[in-house]
Amino acid sequence: MVAVVLSVWPLLVLLGAATIGAAWWWAVTGDHGLVLLTLPFWKATVLGLIGSFALHESAHVAFLRRCPGVTSITLERTALRVSVAPTGVLTPRQAALTAVAGPGSCVLVGFSLWATADATLAPWYLMHGVFLLPPFGDGMALVRSMRAAHRSRRPSSDVDATGRRRDPA
Repeated sequence: MVAVVLSVWPLLVLLGAATIGAAWWWAVTGDHGLVLLTLPFWKATVLGLIGSFALHESAHVAFLRRCPGVTSITLERTALRVSVAPTGVLTPRQAALTAVAGPGSCVLVGFSLWATADATLAPWYLMHGVFLLPPFGDGMALVRSMRAAHRSRRPSSDVDATGRRRDPA
């Protein structure tokens, strides 16, 4: 969760400044309208953006912890991305389920939000289904695991669980 917050800190600073400005306006004029306008942005940022990505990565970690071949899990953070990287051995099935766990958990929460609690937050979670497309990390991992599963059914496979060729030496 902290890594996700650190990735969006400029947005949080901007929202904080807007809220302080709105609170100042309220104190000076007695008009609390601007403060009320900042609340939906905080809700979308904290519960939608940060909450959905924290759930996404937490679901990957929760599934990876159940895989006996995984020896450690590393959190990788760049300016635009937060992801987890396992160290160890995953079967093609485990790699595919791990790839689906993050977006899948968000999509399930998104549908439940849409149906029961808050339809304004649902799109933040439902949009995580896009990450299963091949241009994204989860989608690429899913394709690699399906290729590895297909190749491992052939005799004398020279492909590991991630779909990469093994070094013959």
